[in-house]
Formats: sequence, structure tokens, C-alpha cells
Amino acid sequence: MEFETVIGLEVHAQMLTDTKIFCGCSTKFGGAPNSHTCPVCLGMPGVLPVLNKKVVEFAMKMALATNCEINKSCEFARKNYFYPDLPKGYQISQYAYPLAEHGHILLDVNGEQTKIGITRIHMEEDAGKLMHDEHNPSSYCAPSCAISAPATATWRKDPFVATPTFPFAPKGKRNLAPERN
Repeated sequence: MEFETVIGLEVHAQMLTDTKIFCGCSTKFGGAPNSHTCPVCLGMPGVLPVLNKKVVEFAMKMALATNCEINKSCEFARKNYFYPDLPKGYQISQYAYPLAEHGHILLDVNGEQTKIGITRIHMEEDAGKLMHDEHNPSSYCAPSCAISAPATATWRKDPFVATPTFPFAPKGKRNLAPERN
């Protein structure tokens, strides 16, 4: 039986905004545990998130820089799952209707240009941080929401057939999704 390597990446880039994606809390790293929080980023009942305009601007710049088609409309939804550092029990993200799709970047390696497809770019909030005792990591794990809900732009790369000399793939086999049975 022969196998071939197919690689697809999902990259999360935290946007350098002063405030979180859906509230006015600071994104400054290094605060005391559970500081920089408010009812919105903790998901308290009755609160209404408001999208940070800078997040949209940064995500649009990323979409343009990666030659993506920017959709006329996009939509956020709740992605429900449990993480100890996600006190709301859900993450606000884009899935069905992302900001941008169908882009690419060109890599020039050893004089050869390789086109790497970008499936989609979407905006979402990130989870918090699990803190461990640095002297005894297995002793406890404490969640901190101080840095929860920062804005991230997530881009997914098209799957492609790869060789051990990434990012190259044999000619004619670039940007191919695996066949499904």
C-alpha cells in the first residue's frame, strides 16, 4: 500500500488591537489572573457583544494581502464546546459565512514560485489561558480569563500533496484536495 502526504494548515494570528474583539477590555498581556474582564467577555446573561472595528480592518487587510475574494456579507455564530479557560461555554466565530475565501500566496523558493491556496479567512475570539505551577506543573491548573476573547484572524490553507521538501509538491500535483470515497 502506498501513501502520499497531504497537508492542510489552520493558522491563528492574534490581531494587535488594544481591546478585545467584542468588548472594550484591554488585550495587554501580563495582567493579573482574571483581570481585563467584563460581563461581555465572560458571557454573562443579557450582555450584547459589539464588534471591534479595528478587528474588521485588520482582517480585511489580511484578506487583501492574500488575494482573497471578500464576501459581501459574513456572519458570526456560537461554537459551543467546553474548555476550562472558556467560561461562556461557547466561542463566537465565523464558519458558514466567513469574511473572505479563495485566495493564495506565492512563495519563491530557490527561484521557483509555488502558489499556496487559502481556503478562507475568518474572525473569531480566542480562549483564555490555563496557568500551571511552574515548579510542579502537575499540581494544579487554574484558568485565567485575563487574555480571553482577543481577536484572531484564522486562515485555512488548501490541502495539497507534499514532499519532504515542503513547500514544494511535484509539478502537476499542487493544491490538490484528497479524493474522498
